[in-house]
Amino acid sequence: MLHSRFFAALLLTLLAGFTFTSTAQKNISKEDMAVLSQVEDTLVSLADSMAHAPVPDDRIDFCVRFTRHLRKALDMPGSFSYPFSRLATKIHILYPEDKSFRIFNWLIAPAAHVRRYYGAVQMAGTEPKYYPLKDYSDELERGAETAMLNNEHWYGCEYYRIMEQDIQGQKAYLLFGFNSNGATSNKKVLDVLSFDSQGPVFGAPVFTMPDVRGQRLQKQNRVILEFKKEAQIYLNYDESRKMIVFSRLASEVTDPNRKNTYIPTGQMDGLRWEGNEFLFVKDAIPVLRLQDGQAPIDGVLNGG
Repeated sequence: MLHSRFFAALLLTLLAGFTFTSTAQKNISKEDMAVLSQVEDTLVSLADSMAHAPVPDDRIDFCVRFTRHLRKALDMPGSFSYPFSRLATKIHILYPEDKSFRIFNWLIAPAAHVRRYYGAVQMAGTEPKYYPLKDYSDELERGAETAMLNNEHWYGCEYYRIMEQDIQGQKAYLLFGFNSNGATSNKKVLDVLSFDSQGPVFGAPVFTMPDVRGQRLQKQNRVILEFKKEAQIYLNYDESRKMIVFSRLASEVTDPNRKNTYIPTGQMDGLRWEGNEFLFVKDAIPVLRLQDGQAPIDGVLNGG
């Protein structure tokens, strides 16, 4: 039985590889395939160096070289069909479900508490078309949640998920990311990506969130959850609840203006899509509070 499962898995792997090779061969010449493979070897080596070079200034130099070689690869006709499988073990390469584009995304650490984010959005098709992403987050200390941005002014982060989302009949994408650029705090970022005639557009007024003191709801173009450096928080889409779920945060010194003191309270709030916006849902996942003598049984308290 075990052997049959193994061979079935092996067959699926081989078929998947054959499917890619057949597709790639239709869109990329053998000569270009060979060039892309060589460029990928260089990119993998440079990715290691820009991440781990012992001298921080050298990481910047390696990143410049990495960017130059990535541009060379993306400038080649049909390069969207090349998977960069080896490079994907070193940097983030994410696709939406419809495979209409992919995002190359990475960071370097030129100092102990400094992170610089980089990326490129490559569009599907045989003709080369891509947009470099330029990190603008340092210039957005205020108004980051309400700014409309583009690839030249991008809120840099490491993306860990892309989701499709129709907004007023237009195709858009939710981007979930993490930004650790700062000595005392980190950020989780929920952004919206769409495209117009000029290229990528980041942000959309579709999030209704509480203000910093939790006293009123306000419309935002993106959600940024800033929290204490040592804390761990959650931000992702919950398929079972059909909503975005995230950790509720509060200042451990009761000062809502000091985001670097925010820690998770243990409660989970959410954002549910209704109409053409994500509406705030308090206590999206109810906290089970037990009294003395009570115990949960399959999620239900005994004695009611």
